[in-house]
Amino acid sequence: MKTRHVLLMVVMLFISILPGIAQDARIPADTNPDNWANLFYINVPIVKIYPHTLGFLVLYQKADNELGRLYLPDAWFAASGGKGDLIKMDASTTWPYLVIFYKDGKFSHVRLYVKRDKSHPSWGILPPDANIADKFKVEEIKIEF
Repeated sequence: MKTRHVLLMVVMLFISILPGIAQDARIPADTNPDNWANLFYINVPIVKIYPHTLGFLVLYQKADNELGRLYLPDAWFAASGGKGDLIKMDASTTWPYLVIFYKDGKFSHVRLYVKRDKSHPSWGILPPDANIADKFKVEEIKIEF
């Protein structure tokens, strides 16, 4: 009986000391909620996506019922850690959209969510005589609402 009491006391002592000697876990700066205020994003529903040899022409709906245009260079999506991520979605009810991320008020990167199936109505075909090559020479996205 005494052995049980002694064993129980040792276990209780160990459990009470454990939080005091636990290792202090450091939170990485990117996941620390105190640093989240400098990063924000904008979701933009896509009306039409036109693939081009130099990137993507994306049409989106503006507030005044007009269409806005964004030119996203292919180089942004080619390299790991570039300014763009191309996420191909399978069959679902989600309509294609893009997410523009800003860090400290400046453009950081973009994620383009598209349908994998190119026959989806969100995909379009540019006319062969479309002269828009110069429009893909951009360093950041300037979206108009």
